[in-house]
Amino acid sequence: MDTSSELATQTRVSSQSAKHEIDWDAYASQYDLLATNNPAYRENIELLREMIPSFDLPSNPRILDIGAGTGNFICALAQDLEGASFVHLDFDEEMNEVAKKKYEHAGIEKVEVHCCPASEAAYLAESFDLIVCINALYAIHPREDVLKRVRSWLKPNATFFVIDFGRQYKSLDWGKYILGNVLRERGLVECVRFFVSVFETARQNRRGAQGQADGLYWTHSTSEFGRTLEGAGFDVRHLSTCYREYCDLAVCRIR
Repeated sequence: MDTSSELATQTRVSSQSAKHEIDWDAYASQYDLLATNNPAYRENIELLREMIPSFDLPSNPRILDIGAGTGNFICALAQDLEGASFVHLDFDEEMNEVAKKKYEHAGIEKVEVHCCPASEAAYLAESFDLIVCINALYAIHPREDVLKRVRSWLKPNATFFVIDFGRQYKSLDWGKYILGNVLRERGLVECVRFFVSVFETARQNRRGAQGQADGLYWTHSTSEFGRTLEGAGFDVRHLSTCYREYCDLAVCRIR
């Protein structure tokens, strides 16, 4: 996206009503319940874990997770990379509090939790061996600036692993998918209980869908996603879809 397009997007974003922004505080308390019962979410975690050997990480890598949420991806990486240290970056305090408890329970000691928007984060150049960003880029502004900063934070030969929700969210499709999974695995009674318990998360997802329609959140094709990363100076080594083809996945290095 060129500078004029990015500026136009920011102008539209600034004019949007807050009623279509996702309330991440409200999301935090139910996020893990929804994620646990969403096979596609678990598949995203496994995709990252399966690709770790191809990243050529050192024995003690420093890893940044941008938009780390409740910490599920750091918890997964910590299982495979015993010598790693982590930086958890997320602007939402409630999400961060959930993550802190999770890290403590899992015994993950080498993790720093930073409460800050990605656009305001400041790290030394060439300080990370791996940066991951899972379903956060679509909500980050200004996107091009943040991507260029991410590039500067990577060490030579380091990897940027990014998954982003690029297609218009369809509430009915996702509802059928997740509730169908709960019904198969746990039965009708538990399915009804689950439906009631994640009402607030479903409401926030609907707000997010409206935000996409309004231009508040970035939607993109796979090819557009790749071009955006290349425009920020990345060498895109792998580009594909995931998360039931709602998301794009890219593995990048520095040119």
